Amino acid sequence: MSLKKTFNLSCFLLFCLFGFVTKVQAAEDFENLIKPLLVKSCNKCHGEKKVSGKINLQIVSSAKHLLEKPALIKDIIKVVEASDMPPLGEPELKEIDRLKLLVSLKTMLRSTTNSNELTQNQIRRLNRFQYNNAVKDLLQLKFDLFELPEKLMTRHDNYLMRPILKMPDKVQVESYALNPKSGLRGVKSFPKDLRAAHGFDNQANQLSLSPLLLDSFLRLSVSIVESPDFIEANVGIWNNFFKEPVSKNDTEAEVKTRLTPFLELAFRASVDVETLDRYTSYIVTKIKKGGTFTESMKKGVSAVLSSPRFLYRSQFAVDKDNSFHLASNLSFFLWASIPDQELLQLARTNELSKQEVLKKTIDRMLADPKIERFLDTFPSQWMQLENVLAATPDPQIYRYFKLDESNLASLQMVMEPLLLFDAVFLENRSITDFISPDFGYQSEFLKTWYTSNLKPPVIDLAKINLENNEIENQRTKLDSIIKITQAELDNLIEPVKAKLYANQETSNGKKIPPNLKPFAAWEFNGDLNDSIGSLHLESVGPVQFQNGFVVLDKAYLLSKKLPITLKAKTFEVWCKIHNLEQSGGGLMGIQGDGDIFDTIVLGERKQYHWISGSNNHKRTLDFPDSTPETKPNELLHFAMVYEENGSTTLYRNGKPYGKPYSNGAISFPKNKGSVIFGIRHLPAGGNKFLSVSLDKARLYDRALSASEVASSGSGILDAEILQGLSDEQKVKRLVLLQTISQAKELRNKIPLPRDSKKELQNVQRKFEDELRIKMNSHIFERIKASDPRYGGVITNAAVLSMTSSPKRTLPIARGAWVVEVIFNDPPPPPPNDIPPLNEEQTAGNLTIREKFAKHRENLTCAGCHARIDPLGFALENFDITGRWRDKYENGRAVDASGTLTRKQEFDGIVQFKELLMNEKKRFAKAFTAHLIRFALSRELSPIDSLVIEDIVNKTENDSFKLKDIIKEVILSDRFLETKSN
Repeated sequence: MSLKKTFNLSCFLLFCLFGFVTKVQAAEDFENLIKPLLVKSCNKCHGEKKVSGKINLQIVSSAKHLLEKPALIKDIIKVVEASDMPPLGEPELKEIDRLKLLVSLKTMLRSTTNSNELTQNQIRRLNRFQYNNAVKDLLQLKFDLFELPEKLMTRHDNYLMRPILKMPDKVQVESYALNPKSGLRGVKSFPKDLRAAHGFDNQANQLSLSPLLLDSFLRLSVSIVESPDFIEANVGIWNNFFKEPVSKNDTEAEVKTRLTPFLELAFRASVDVETLDRYTSYIVTKIKKGGTFTESMKKGVSAVLSSPRFLYRSQFAVDKDNSFHLASNLSFFLWASIPDQELLQLARTNELSKQEVLKKTIDRMLADPKIERFLDTFPSQWMQLENVLAATPDPQIYRYFKLDESNLASLQMVMEPLLLFDAVFLENRSITDFISPDFGYQSEFLKTWYTSNLKPPVIDLAKINLENNEIENQRTKLDSIIKITQAELDNLIEPVKAKLYANQETSNGKKIPPNLKPFAAWEFNGDLNDSIGSLHLESVGPVQFQNGFVVLDKAYLLSKKLPITLKAKTFEVWCKIHNLEQSGGGLMGIQGDGDIFDTIVLGERKQYHWISGSNNHKRTLDFPDSTPETKPNELLHFAMVYEENGSTTLYRNGKPYGKPYSNGAISFPKNKGSVIFGIRHLPAGGNKFLSVSLDKARLYDRALSASEVASSGSGILDAEILQGLSDEQKVKRLVLLQTISQAKELRNKIPLPRDSKKELQNVQRKFEDELRIKMNSHIFERIKASDPRYGGVITNAAVLSMTSSPKRTLPIARGAWVVEVIFNDPPPPPPNDIPPLNEEQTAGNLTIREKFAKHRENLTCAGCHARIDPLGFALENFDITGRWRDKYENGRAVDASGTLTRKQEFDGIVQFKELLMNEKKRFAKAFTAHLIRFALSRELSPIDSLVIEDIVNKTENDSFKLKDIIKEVILSDRFLETKSN
């Protein structure tokens, strides 16, 4: 007999002996320990009179019966280990009995199977994310194939590739989940994959292939290679695979040479001759029928991408190819894609089965850029974070959660727990940091969300009213001074005016009393209250007050009551012609009915222009000698006089300029009007463009005579008035003018009254604009955890928002999330005959805890609620968007107290998290169970619980570090030896 056979026989005999001893010990333990404890503490609810939780212990009468039910053994271990059983009100197990029971049950569970009785994995297809990555890696594409909304966070920094395995203090990340980037043009994905109950989308029992979906895969494979983006610049393997070969002597050999490594990558295994020949023949046939080499190779790729060997993850070959199967499992677990050439080479040489080589390979893969795909899938699916993007808090209660369609708080919130996971992974920290870390990553928006009252600054309306009253009092006093002084001045000079114009003739030759008082006037002194009539300013650009005058950069006169209006159209038309916007010149003009207009403008050459027009007819007249002097406060006068004959005459400084412009179509308004502009140049020098102000604008309801225009516009009027005054009157006039000027200057310095409503609107708008800026920021900063209430994957805005309804928090949903995600012990769905809580029928002054107390009176609900509710109420201090609160809207105080595992009391979230940290081994088991389920792509079997316990025990001494757990999952028998059927 050979040495190998002798060794195998010895092992077999030892195994049989061990199995016999185990069964004997199991029988003794069952009779002496397990059965008495079950009868004493469990049979009342699970066998005597009723069967709770579908567990009937009455049928377990011997060790043999129990050994035949590994799932039942696992369930008993779980509830005893978590102290969920016996239920409240029943005598608790003594700690020594509880530990003995657990040891015996675990021993029995381990004996129910052996290394040859491994769970058969279901065959499963690639999910959307895996398919995208596999094709992308296979063809070395620069882009994704299609939109990937399941990728919740995009890293703009390449911090995963840092030589020092530490997250930088600042990172730049963004979520495109609600507006994912498009992939190759013309490529449409198959529908999003169904999520299993625990949130993972890679589970075999969900990844079936219907005829309709198969058709989608066929059309998808064709659309990829036919995409207009599928070109040499975007396809990394183009030159080595698709490009026409230089030599065409042996096309078949060339195709086969290129196909061999391609098919091995695509099928994740060595390719037999028959398969290689079949694909080669397909491509060569296409070439022989007239297709180009490149197009024929594309069709071959399309065939590969729709092949079951590409679409399905399965071990097609026999045991000799188990290394390829391991390589595939490794790559899909860590990279969500196919193995690379190095992995395949290790599988081809069977080196991958050597533990030292495997450990080095794991380290290489964890450090590879493609590990980002693991971080894009497992964390978000484990925490079920996709749900936060569907959170819709009532905007009447939380308007800032969604300022508008492009500014959603949830897009910032989802990044916080994902960045924490990145940091724990990259720095290989303990997974307990997921519960209570000493750091976190937050944006300015999240800092504001957690720490501020989310309200704009308070405005002191009473103070504003007092200030406005003071302003009005000051203005009233100065207006009174101006009015009284102006009346005194008028009394002084009016008699002189009457004498000067006693013999003045009008345009028709008749003598009339002098009357130069305009129908409407614009005498600006820094505010609009000097108008006579209803004339006011319509500004198209900024209005500035300088030296007591209004500077008009782009503005118009507008009168609502007169048949004279000035509209933006005039300015826009002129700007297009003269490039006024670049020159910065001023513009003053009037516009009548329709499109009739007359304007005086300061153009780009710092010359005045007169532009006039009607009915799309326009003319422009330059004044070559009108270039402004540089003298400060120089006063130039322009007047437009609309004669009775329909012509328009322009006057400059009281003298006609140019010939009258006659066109009945633009008489403005005929026989009715004159306009006088006083244009004052503010201090020249130092400015790129000369500032212009409109000092005086007077509108008359009659056409003025030439002498009236001259006397009003050239300054002669003032000179003549002075000649008619005595020396004493001149002094008095000067004093009165100075008094008016000083009063007006003081009034100009008085700020305008503040509009309380506008102030509130401006503050609100500014606050929301600042919030939008923060929402759009992609910078997240590492912060020290200074407040123990926050931090970790439980107490962050993302999880707390997605476990709330639009109007209130949901303690049951929050508790169920904790039970499922943190403890991996999801509760069963509620019975169909249990109605939901009807809050409308409960008193409005009750707390949520009090409302649910009535609901829990149903005995069918009490068991689960006793386990779930305390975990949910522990989070009750957080409102529906994750912000802290001490009281409800009705004024009642929040009660966040409870018990963990039915005996550890807590009074709020801080103590609750401290108790969770004391349960770190329980959390480690739960987390490892999630991870191994994700790695194996299937539901766990009873024997998996023992593998999980082994992994936890191996990593316990080093504080359950994340990468260590990942490595132990891969090194476990369940990962290495699981086979596909």
